Amino acid sequence: MADMDAKPGGRDPSVAPRVVKAKPDPRPMRLALGAGGLAAFSAILAAIVIPPGSFAGSAQSTQPTNQSVTGPAASPSTIQVQHQIRYIQLQPGQTAPPGAKVIDPAAPKPITVVTTVPAPAAKPVIIKTTQSGTVVK
Repeated sequence: MADMDAKPGGRDPSVAPRVVKAKPDPRPMRLALGAGGLAAFSAILAAIVIPPGSFAGSAQSTQPTNQSVTGPAASPSTIQVQHQIRYIQLQPGQTAPPGAKVIDPAAPKPITVVTTVPAPAAKPVIIKTTQSGTVVK
């Protein structure tokens, strides 16, 4: 019989109205995710833009040049030495400094000849297999 006393809207007047809780503020999480995304984007961009050998070269440049390096760090692909050659034309009466290589200007110029030899033609290798991958002879 209590159903008959209820209002036509379907709510019982004795029950308190339901209080809706406030939702948490999404702005701090959005800021954190945005900052993390920017950091990831800059790391990816730096990995793409910076050449891969630039970090390894800076670590090796701190080693003294008069010490020899042994082990895996001594491979020619990681150690690069660039010698600077300076050509100086001496005036009449001048002498070259000690240890300098003197090039006679009247000497013939060195000639480099490059000969390209074509590689022999390779026969194609045909391997016949079944659908399961077994080699058929």
